[in-house]
Amino acid sequence: MRTKVNVESEVATLKKVIVHFPDDGIEIVTPSNALEFLYDDIVYLDRMREEHTLFWNTIEAFIGRRNVHDTETLLLDIFKKNKQARITLINEICIHEGCTDSIKNALGRLSDEDLVYTLFTGNLEKRDKQIFAPLPNYVFTRDIGVMVNDHVIICSAAKHARTRENLLTRCIIYSHPLFKNVQNDKIIDMTLEKDENITLEGGDVMTYSKDLLFVGVSERSTEQAFDVLMKKMFEKDVVKQIAKIEIPKERSCMHIDTLFTQVSTNEFVVYKPYTLEEGKCKVSLFTKGEKKPKVFSNLKDFLKFINPKMDFILCGDDIYPHDEREQWTDGCNLVALKDGVCIAYERNPKTQEAFEEKGYKIIDAEIIVQAYKQGIFHPDKVKRTIIITPSTELSRARGGPHCMTFPVLRG
Repeated sequence: MRTKVNVESEVATLKKVIVHFPDDGIEIVTPSNALEFLYDDIVYLDRMREEHTLFWNTIEAFIGRRNVHDTETLLLDIFKKNKQARITLINEICIHEGCTDSIKNALGRLSDEDLVYTLFTGNLEKRDKQIFAPLPNYVFTRDIGVMVNDHVIICSAAKHARTRENLLTRCIIYSHPLFKNVQNDKIIDMTLEKDENITLEGGDVMTYSKDLLFVGVSERSTEQAFDVLMKKMFEKDVVKQIAKIEIPKERSCMHIDTLFTQVSTNEFVVYKPYTLEEGKCKVSLFTKGEKKPKVFSNLKDFLKFINPKMDFILCGDDIYPHDEREQWTDGCNLVALKDGVCIAYERNPKTQEAFEEKGYKIIDAEIIVQAYKQGIFHPDKVKRTIIITPSTELSRARGGPHCMTFPVLRG
C-alpha cells in the first residue's frame, strides 16, 4: 500500500484510482429534495449499482482489482488502524453537523463498519434513524481531490450538500497509507481557506502535463479559488504554467469536464458551441515569473498553441440537436484508461459516430469484462478504442466517467 501516487497527464496509463460505489444514501433523494442534493431526477439505485459495477469492472480489467480503491474501504482501513483519526473525524463531523452529545456518543459506539456506513448515508444503525443528510454526490470522486504530479489538491465543495465530503476526503488523504508520499508539504488543502467564496471542485482541474495545469472558473469553482491555488502551485514549484479556463456559470456546464476532456495525446472531445467558437470559453495562460498571462478567446486557439497537432472530436458529431442533448448526457465526459483508450457513456451515439470518423473502435464494456473474467483479455492490445458503458441511471446524477474517477497514479 506504500506505492507512490503521482499523475502527470490526463491520458498516461491509469494504474491506481479511487471510486465510490453508489451507497444507500442515494435513495433518500426524492422529487421534492432532488435539487437540494444537486440531482435533476431521482435514480433507480439497483440499476445505478449495476451500471457502476460494470464501469468498475471495466477499469479493473485494465489495472487489476487491488488498484481500484473504494472510498468506504479506504475509510474503514483508517478506522481499523488509526483510532485517533477515527475520533478526530467524529468530532469534526459532529461540529460540522451540529450534533448533540447523545448523537456524538452514539457515533462513538458504532463498529468501524457501521460508522463508515453512517458517515456516507447519514443513517444511524442501518436506516433506523436519519441523523444527517446523505452524500449522493460522492459517487463523483473526481471532485474531492486531484493529483498534480506528486502533490494532491484537497478540493472544497461549492454546495452545502457536498461539504461533509470535504471532511471525509481530508481524513482519507491525511491518514491513509495510500497517500503516504504526499503528506505535509505536498498537500494543498483548499478546505482550510476561511473565505466562503473560495471553492474548487475537481471537475475543474486537469493535469495536462507535468508542467501545465488546467483550472476552470465555473459555477462551482471561483476566481478567488483560482488565485489561491495558482499562488500555492507556483510557490511550491509544482507546475510552470496554469491555464485559467472561464466557462459560463450554467447548470449544463458546471465544470470544464462537462465541455471537454482529453482522450489522447493529440485529441480532445469537445462541445463545439462552448469551446471552439468565440465568446464562451476564455483561456488565460499564466507562466511562473511572468506578470501578464497570454489570453485566448476560445479553447481551440489555446490547445493549438500548446500543441499544434491537437485535433478535436465533436460531441454529437456537431449535429443539432444531438450535440446539445449529448453534452447534457456527458458526451464530453470521458476518462482515459491509457492514451487513446477511454470509457464513455453508451447513450451518446452521434458522439460515437464522431469517434469512428477519427478511426476509433467502439466496443461494449460487457465484452471487455467477459473477456477479463475468462482470462483472455489483454489490455496492451487495446488501441484507439472507446469503451461504452450503460448509463441510464448514472447519467441522471449529472456526471460521467471522468467525474466518477479520482486517478491517483498514472504512468
